[in-house]
Amino acid sequence: MKKVAVNSITTIRFLCSLLLPIILWKVNSLIFLITIILLFLTDTVDGFLARRWRVQTFYGAFMDTVADKTLNIVLLICLLETCPILWVILIGEISIFAINAVAILQGKKTRASIFGKTKMWLVAFSIIFGYLYYFGMCEFVWVFSGSLIAFMSQLVTIIDYIKTLVLEKRILITQEISWKKVWFDTDFYLKNKV
Repeated sequence: MKKVAVNSITTIRFLCSLLLPIILWKVNSLIFLITIILLFLTDTVDGFLARRWRVQTFYGAFMDTVADKTLNIVLLICLLETCPILWVILIGEISIFAINAVAILQGKKTRASIFGKTKMWLVAFSIIFGYLYYFGMCEFVWVFSGSLIAFMSQLVTIIDYIKTLVLEKRILITQEISWKKVWFDTDFYLKNKV
């Protein structure tokens, strides 16, 4: 049951991310800002609960990446007309997603490093500053500065992920191991994660 709860938090973040453009145009700025802050916080909550309850799975790790990138990409696309500087962060997020996708197709997984976690929060703050500027609540200098810092952290994360992928072992899926076990079995995940 705990595994379902943790995976539900991640899946809800993904689904809510797809609805953000509608929410942006239908509700007031404060409700929208609170919504995106809560969605960013769920990224920390689901990972914390998965580790604490020992219910980590490849599905959860994969869906966490998809939900995170979907959240960031949707939010960034909605801001591009107002804050074109955010293109650099969008390109960085798409690059990181592509690296993760290649890793998964090769039977590998990029580990959540301190660089990736720091990058996640720097990108989140840049996006929040972007929306504060969009709603007329802060100066553009905050968006510009935050974007440059976030992009630099993305570059460090990309280098770290590529280095990790070159050195990481491949998870071999044999006939005896079912895909259900690979995606949803906690013991299998803990034994095979980097």
